[in-house]
Amino acid sequence: MFVKNLLLINSISLLFPHFLNLFMDFFCFCILIAKTKNKTMKKKITTLLLIAIAAFGYAQNTFGEIKGQIIDESEKEGIPGVHVYVKIGETKFGGTTDTEGKFKIKPLNPGTYTVNISYLGEIKSQTKDIMVKPNDVILLGVIPVNLTSVLDDVCITSYGGKKLIDPNETGVFTIGAQELKRSAVLRDVSKLIQTAAPGVSTNENGDVYVRGARSDAVQYFIDGVKTSGISGIPGAAIQSLSVYTGGVPAQYGDVTGGVIIIETKSYFDLLREERARNYE
Repeated sequence: MFVKNLLLINSISLLFPHFLNLFMDFFCFCILIAKTKNKTMKKKITTLLLIAIAAFGYAQNTFGEIKGQIIDESEKEGIPGVHVYVKIGETKFGGTTDTEGKFKIKPLNPGTYTVNISYLGEIKSQTKDIMVKPNDVILLGVIPVNLTSVLDDVCITSYGGKKLIDPNETGVFTIGAQELKRSAVLRDVSKLIQTAAPGVSTNENGDVYVRGARSDAVQYFIDGVKTSGISGIPGAAIQSLSVYTGGVPAQYGDVTGGVIIIETKSYFDLLREERARNYE
């Protein structure tokens, strides 16, 4: 007998998806009532159960839904991703079609709706005066739409120019001769390096640290030659200064800190500057 009743409940739940949830809630309330000894509490629980059942029945008979399928007029196949929405007054409800072009819009309050089908921002179809009644399912069936409308050609032209950022050198900071000349710390090369790039710091001994790495993790190249440091180089003799704090090119080897590259002025550059000072 128990098995027959269970099969009956299962069959009803297949026909009415919400029935099983209602039944389980009802069953739990019954157990709660049976275990409650207080008569006042039993009345309150029973009243609450009746209200819940009434609300469930009202909800099941209040809303409706609209279903349908969007297909390509020429290909005769369902179109996924089409925006379908219904409008009543200023209120809109909607969604998109699935992989087969099918859609379902619910729950909808009773009323008269306009169904709009939009694709790529353009309304392809509009159906007015769709009457939705309580507990009613409106089947719009198969709706063919034309997607063959062609947009005007768009020509995109790219003009080459100087890149603001070199993708191969995104972690390099360079100071040229003119900026060096105006620098207030030109006499102190370590301070000059510190001002050249973010993430660089120095100590009182002139040691340079790049992004928190040890001072011996920083490599120095002066006029293309790898050196152990920058001591003995006057700031006035520097033509350009480059600091790599990340993305170091492979030509500088395996570097865990940073790379300092200094290009010095030639003899003729120094002679030209000396003569310019004498004429001032």
